[in-house]
Amino acid sequence: MNENSNEGPHTTNRSLSQLATLTGAIGPVIALILLVSDIEISPWFSWYKSALSDLGVHSYGYLFNSALIIEGILNIIFMYALHRYFNLKSYISGILLIAGISLALVGVFNEHFGTIHLVFALIYFILFPSGIIMFSLSPTEKRRYEAPMGIALSIIGLGFIIVGILQVFKAVSSPLALGFYEFIEALALIIWSVEVSISRTASLHAKDSKPA
Repeated sequence: MNENSNEGPHTTNRSLSQLATLTGAIGPVIALILLVSDIEISPWFSWYKSALSDLGVHSYGYLFNSALIIEGILNIIFMYALHRYFNLKSYISGILLIAGISLALVGVFNEHFGTIHLVFALIYFILFPSGIIMFSLSPTEKRRYEAPMGIALSIIGLGFIIVGILQVFKAVSSPLALGFYEFIEALALIIWSVEVSISRTASLHAKDSKPA
C-alpha cells in the first residue's frame, strides 16, 4: 500500500519532467505547421518580395502570430526544463528565456506595431542562436554529440539573418527577400531544438526507468 502511494507522486513528477523537456520538439513542429499553412493560403507571399512578418497582418494572420506565441511559450518551458533537469547555467538559460519571451512578443506585437515588433524580432534572431552556442560550449554539454551540431546550425542561422538584414539596408544585393533568410534561420534553430529535446527526453526516460 505504501509502495503504491509513493509511486503516484514520483510517476507524476517523472511524467511532468519528460513532458516539459519534450516541449522543445512540440513547439517548433506546431509553429512550422502553422507557418507553412499560412504560406500556402497566402498566394501573395513571395520569397523574393516578402518578410515572414507580412504573414501576420492579413486575413489569416492569426496563424502566423499564433505560431510565434505558442512556440515562444513552449520554448520558455523547454528552457526551464533544461535548467531544472540538466543543470543549464543560469546566464545561458536566461538568454534563451529572453529569446523565447521575445519570440512570443513578436506574435503579440505584429508588423503593424512597427519598431516594437522589429526590436523583439531582432532580440530573438540574435539571442537564440547566440544562446545555443553558449549552451553547446558549456562544460556539461560540449562533450555531447549535439554540441558541434548546435554551433554549426547557430552560425548558419546567424549568417543568414545577418545577410538578410544587410540586404534590407541595401548593403548587399540578393534576389531573395528577408523572409527567405528568416525561414532558413528558423529551420536551423528548429532542427537543434527538436534534436536536443528528443535526446534529453530519452535521457530522462532512461534514467527514470532504471531500478532504484
